[in-house]
Amino acid sequence: MPIFRFSKALNIARGTKVFLNLEGGLTGGAVPDIDQYKKQVNHSKKQAEKLRNARQLIEEQRKMLRYKERMISGLQSKLHPKEVFQLENELRAREWRAAGETEPEVLPDFVIIGAQKSGTTFLYNLLTRHPSVEGTFEKEVHYFDRYFKRGIEWYRSQFPLPSWREQRKFITGETTPDYLFHPHAARRMAEVVPQARLIVLLRNPVDRAYSHYHHNLTRKGRETLGFEEAIEAEEARLRGEMEKMLKNEDYTSYMYRHYSYLYKGIYVDHLLRWSKFYCEGQMLVLKSEDFYEHTLETLKVIQDFLFLPDWQPEPAVPQTIPKRQNRYPKMNPDTRRRLEEYFEPHNRRLYEYLGVDFGW
Repeated sequence: MPIFRFSKALNIARGTKVFLNLEGGLTGGAVPDIDQYKKQVNHSKKQAEKLRNARQLIEEQRKMLRYKERMISGLQSKLHPKEVFQLENELRAREWRAAGETEPEVLPDFVIIGAQKSGTTFLYNLLTRHPSVEGTFEKEVHYFDRYFKRGIEWYRSQFPLPSWREQRKFITGETTPDYLFHPHAARRMAEVVPQARLIVLLRNPVDRAYSHYHHNLTRKGRETLGFEEAIEAEEARLRGEMEKMLKNEDYTSYMYRHYSYLYKGIYVDHLLRWSKFYCEGQMLVLKSEDFYEHTLETLKVIQDFLFLPDWQPEPAVPQTIPKRQNRYPKMNPDTRRRLEEYFEPHNRRLYEYLGVDFGW
């Protein structure tokens, strides 16, 4: 912060006064060099501007201290987590401004776009523990499927600003597994974050459908039918819903979002839609079962994809994640066989598209 000596400031003031007298015709005797006095005045203006900037910097630093005090007192009084998140964002914005830096407009570097019930929550929670990754306040933002009309500024507000004091680069991202299946999400995302890197976890579609069903049945209380009845009723439930979504971007289909047990497992059709907007090098498609059984190895692949430094969580995560279907009653063997036959041609198309056989 610049420090001005009293004598220097006095000389500047004297020079300014002489120049003003000269301009007003008040100076007697010999006329000084006008160019010299103009230079002195310009110099004094620059010094005054520096002084104003210094005062502004001091005020910003005072505000930062007040924000820190509010955060501490807020945490002590059990402030709502979202309020703490907003205070942290505001504090970081002030740190950037106080440091003379341009406040960054943060958008995600990566997005986990799906698939639903395939381990995306565990992956996101694990990935955001990386020291160079910062996540959103809420894991699932749903901007590109449900809240697109809220605008880009609302979306930016969901991400924390990076700390200017840290020398290493931070990246940020979100996960909303419904993005993979939404008919407008790929185009919308490509308009907003065309440079983002996308991660897709795909689970055996039979297990995914069964897990999706039990999520609706036991956790959300949305489902009243048995599993076999629900998959039989899916065609009738979804009839005309996709057409309405395609025709009207503002239409939010409750039936499609919650009861598309089988349709969401036809992965190749959804990936083909995304491939129209993102190149192959921007999308990492992984088998969920590999992530379940070889967590740290799969995490290393993801870190390389995101250009992150190697890191392992402490304490280390178990190598195997318990499979969700173990929490539910075992599926009827005849039903499983019938669903495996249903998905077999779609899986074959998926393997041809990816060049990898997932062995489902």
